Amino acid sequence: MVVRSNETWRWTRIRTVVGCLASLGHKPRCSPRFSLIQRRCTYLYYYIYSSATRETTTSEPAQNVLELVFLVLESTGRRGFNQSVVVVVVVVVCSKNPLSLTAASYISSLAPTLRRRATPMGEANATGGAPPAAAPAVRVLSVSRVAPADRAAAADGDDPAMVVKLSFFDTPWVVLPPIQRVFLYSLPGGGDDADGHEFTDAVATLKTSLAATLAVYLPLAGKLAYDAGTGDVVVDCAAADDLGVAFVEAEADADDETTFDVRHLADDEAHDIPAFLALVPDLPTKVLPAPVMSVQATRLLRRGGGGLALGLSVHHAVADGQAVWRFMAAWVSAAREGSPVTKSLPAPHFGREVIHVPNGDESARHMLKMIAPNLPVASTMADYDFSQRFRLARRTFYLAGDDIRALKRRIAAAEEDDDGSNNNSRNKKPVSTFVALAAVGWTSFVRSKGLVAGDDTYLVFLADLRARLDPPVGDGYLGNCIKGVLATADAGDLLVDGGARGLLAASRAIQAAVAEMEAAPLAGTERWLEKMMGLPFTRLCNVAASPRFRVYEASDFGFGRPERVELVSMNHDGEMVLVGGRRDGEVQMSVSLDPARMDEFKAHVFASSASAPPPEDEVEGK
Repeated sequence: MVVRSNETWRWTRIRTVVGCLASLGHKPRCSPRFSLIQRRCTYLYYYIYSSATRETTTSEPAQNVLELVFLVLESTGRRGFNQSVVVVVVVVVCSKNPLSLTAASYISSLAPTLRRRATPMGEANATGGAPPAAAPAVRVLSVSRVAPADRAAAADGDDPAMVVKLSFFDTPWVVLPPIQRVFLYSLPGGGDDADGHEFTDAVATLKTSLAATLAVYLPLAGKLAYDAGTGDVVVDCAAADDLGVAFVEAEADADDETTFDVRHLADDEAHDIPAFLALVPDLPTKVLPAPVMSVQATRLLRRGGGGLALGLSVHHAVADGQAVWRFMAAWVSAAREGSPVTKSLPAPHFGREVIHVPNGDESARHMLKMIAPNLPVASTMADYDFSQRFRLARRTFYLAGDDIRALKRRIAAAEEDDDGSNNNSRNKKPVSTFVALAAVGWTSFVRSKGLVAGDDTYLVFLADLRARLDPPVGDGYLGNCIKGVLATADAGDLLVDGGARGLLAASRAIQAAVAEMEAAPLAGTERWLEKMMGLPFTRLCNVAASPRFRVYEASDFGFGRPERVELVSMNHDGEMVLVGGRRDGEVQMSVSLDPARMDEFKAHVFASSASAPPPEDEVEGK
């Protein structure tokens, strides 16, 4: 395959890159199920992402080619695809010379072939079937800007006319997709009253309370911007005329029979991914300055199943999950109580000077140069992550309190048996709900993936450091204050006897990782992103959020609790989101996984947590 152009290609460099790719694969004992070409593609993606983009022009042909690279990576995951296409794309992207139109046109001409070849990976939706030919229709009624109601009400100690420089903990999220959630409500009248008063009244409440809340959560009304003078990325809240949040009012397509029925969306185990995506607002993040947050309220017109869908998109560089839920609590308080600040919900603080990381500023700038070399162009990583959405299945499972207690008893019994067989009387720490559910998710992931003894496998989750830093930054900190925690285990240890002993091994590995983090919260923080990028993603399970997030109780604006709350921005194979469920003691587990693996994952989760009669001393009245 030859590319003819007037450019001089750097063949030596290309041979070096391809040679390096061929030699990668971490450990020789890597599972044969994780093919060499898949490993090469993972590293090729990061090579292009971290270095090649800063050496090309930002011309339209270059951007088109770079987007096609991601398509190539999906295509090359299929056996039998001509791998030389990868070399062609690397040749084009790695050239320091401006991309010629000839080369760009040639690569662009490959697009139809690549898309056809990528179809087996891209055609699966939440149920493992083919995606719709077009996204479900949602008609935008209006787009307005909700500005902070009173800038003088900004949090104590924070200057209302300010620029907030991102901290070290914020920086990795500059190039990643936003946090997107959807909240589905059944309005008392079904949402389909003739004149739309229910929806109109609900939107008026949402807008008024949002304006009051933004006054004290000011960074969410600002823009993420690049300061070329310092090389920093900042949250700009100083432009009074530009402060605010885009608020989209929309209506579901009345010609659709089932897609936007609240009961259909709320009760189905499988996610209707196209519908969910249509119900959350866009948040452009490619180029800075970029908005920090946007909101969408969609009127659902289905007869007998109508209501309201509230979609929220927040740039992750400005707030982590804990901060977003605290903002939601304040927004709900403003809607129900008339104020976003109460005795139990004090005003937030967002000055990054409370974050003390050794060499934090220097490390943040170094990280920015590595992950976003073309600022103010942030990244195309978001596009790559979005492309995964239709390839993966999403399902939501609910584990009742009895199931969770049974799971904990099973792990505790395995601990007792292990101590007895080893004549060991260790000081055991009971597993928390998070550890128990992360353990069952991890072991189910390993089993569904077909991993075998000798395969290293990983579980990663984000720990909240607000109370762990010295001094603590407090629960009201609006920003990212999280650190990646990595647990590792041999797949064989997690699969032993197919049950309780594997759960015990997983829970011990998770507890050990937590203990290591708590002993030294800041240890290795400057290298955690590079460490994560070096892991084989096919053996990595990612747990997000926390069962402590009571998302249903926290989202009642006065027209009832939501019927369903979902994280729409689940972009990775092996991602698991844990939040409090709709019923007391229940936990909602949402999972993103290869469609072919999902049934086995589900079967193992529920087999491991199946309720059993409690011990006699736990029975009521004994």
